[in-house]
Amino acid sequence: MKDPISARSKILRLAMNALFVALYVILGTFLSFKIPGAVQISFSTVPLLLCAFLFSPVDAVTVAVLGTFLEQILDPSPYGFMTLPMWLIPGAMLGLVASLGAMRVRKAKSTRSSILLTVATVACAEVLLTVLNTVALYIDGYLLDYAVKALHLLLPTRAINCLVRAMISCVLCLSLVPPLRRQLEKHKR
Repeated sequence: MKDPISARSKILRLAMNALFVALYVILGTFLSFKIPGAVQISFSTVPLLLCAFLFSPVDAVTVAVLGTFLEQILDPSPYGFMTLPMWLIPGAMLGLVASLGAMRVRKAKSTRSSILLTVATVACAEVLLTVLNTVALYIDGYLLDYAVKALHLLLPTRAINCLVRAMISCVLCLSLVPPLRRQLEKHKR
């Protein structure tokens, strides 16, 4: 017979992952601001980061891939879905990097170390996401034959967007992860 605590924990984790996917899609599709060209101001990475800090790398990557896939389906490129698989990679990598960093955060011996590791993890994940999305944008432009040469003009805007998103994500992760982790621990019993 299966352990009811284990089954309950798995159901809770699955429900939380579904919630993170839904939040990702809502934040990325409906509550984001698109600047004409190739800049999107969105906080859709927050659910991915929360999932990474609360659960395993598999959970975070799965949430990222499902969320990105649904986001692409709901708000498709005018060029269709030809490059859709390529756009799944940046979010998946953010989930993986954030999860690996989160594993280090959980092993931190002091609160200060935990905070510094969280900030470093979130910053690295956000920078990696921006770099990979920018590379995907260039590849997409070359494959689908749109104005790639003008994309370099948007690099400073993309960098500022990344910096602001990373700072806000750090604050949100530092303030939301501890209470969420406490609530999850309560429900495991």
